[in-house]
Amino acid sequence: MLLAFAASLATASLVTAAVASQPGAAVAWLLVAIALHALRSALTRSWSVAAAGRVRDRWRQSFAQHLRVPRPEGLRGRGDLLQATEDAAEGPDLDQLSAAARVSGVGLVVVVLAAGWPSAAIIVALAAVAVPLYRRAGRRSQTLIQEHLRRRDLLERRQLELLAHATELRALGSVEYAATEIGALSDHEHRAAERALRIALESSLVTEFVSGVSVGLVAMVVGFALLGSRLDLFRALVAVLVTADLFGAIRRYGIAFHRREAAQIARRVLDVPDAPRPPASARVAVATRLVSTAAPWEATFALAEGDRLLLTGPSGVGKSSLLHALVGWSAPASGTVELTPAPVGFVSPAGGLLTASLRDNLTLGRTIPEDAVREILDDLGLVGPRFHDLDETLSADGGGLSSGERVRLLLARALLAEPALVVLDDIGGVLDAASRARVAEALDRRPQVAVIEATADTPVVVPTTRIEVTR
Repeated sequence: MLLAFAASLATASLVTAAVASQPGAAVAWLLVAIALHALRSALTRSWSVAAAGRVRDRWRQSFAQHLRVPRPEGLRGRGDLLQATEDAAEGPDLDQLSAAARVSGVGLVVVVLAAGWPSAAIIVALAAVAVPLYRRAGRRSQTLIQEHLRRRDLLERRQLELLAHATELRALGSVEYAATEIGALSDHEHRAAERALRIALESSLVTEFVSGVSVGLVAMVVGFALLGSRLDLFRALVAVLVTADLFGAIRRYGIAFHRREAAQIARRVLDVPDAPRPPASARVAVATRLVSTAAPWEATFALAEGDRLLLTGPSGVGKSSLLHALVGWSAPASGTVELTPAPVGFVSPAGGLLTASLRDNLTLGRTIPEDAVREILDDLGLVGPRFHDLDETLSADGGGLSSGERVRLLLARALLAEPALVVLDDIGGVLDAASRARVAEALDRRPQVAVIEATADTPVVVPTTRIEVTR
């Protein structure tokens, strides 16, 4: 902001020298004004880009933690993280605008020294009127932008749902239904975007008008003083140019008011505390009167290395919810949990693969010898052309793989992490008898690994402890 005021002084000197027929001084002041504007622009742009980049990098590193927490199928779209990252990246720029608006008060002193108190009084009075208008325009734009983002999030989530069930829809001849629904949601999202853009343009028109009137009134006052020989040209130009800079800073800050709120909301979205991992235990897992939020029954058990716990009961009684509370993915309704600090594998038919190579899906970026990867695949019966090339790319939905093969791949990934505990969430139902036997044998060959299995009626492991739940 101070560079802007300095550039205004240089511009006033330039015009004054030109009017006084001093070409040498005019050229010199022209070069100074150009240099000051260029320096201001370069410093502002480079600082904003660097600061925004640091913010983006910081929050992108937290994505993994957000994605570790399981979400219901209809809420798996995480476009909100990307949008929040972009909003949060504007934080440094908004802080800069706020600082510029505060520093612009120095312009009042310059105007008083250049043109006297009347011009300064006009600035103060119009600023008092303009700032609420700027904020109102910003809030109005923010409301519509939030509506647009809400509709876009709904469109994204619905698209993911329909794509996940595209095979069933096609088999039922209901593809047109899906296309019609996506089209309708897309139209709603576009209309919300158009309304937000229209309001933003209208708000900009109002704020530009108020700013123009403010500068015009100051120019009128100093113009009359100039005509009455009470003011020289240099001081008159300084008053007008500094007023324009001052209101420019206030206008940019006022219009960006809604962006500041968006940045604050984004930080709340991104700054989610890590899913609380249960306290570390000398044993593999210890649960004391553990109750999940989905069911009133409680479970108490203590697992040592190699133990096998079977949790049985009909579908819908809350077995999966208890497992989520056990591993720290959700807070328990009551009770306590202690868990080994070593890796814990969680295998479920709902688990996801990555759009990446078979190798990356299994190793997750760790350096693991190919022989070890092949051994795990062989142990689990994952052989044949589909598993021969470890560099073959898999799709996120595991296209081309059966449900049983997907579950066994997820188990292979868990075992390659050398876990102390493997949690099996009702995988027996998607495995045939031969596959269940291969999985049981693979786990038996790793007697140091403790296993917790939840199932309705198709257990894989032979338990050392059994908890049966009834409705």
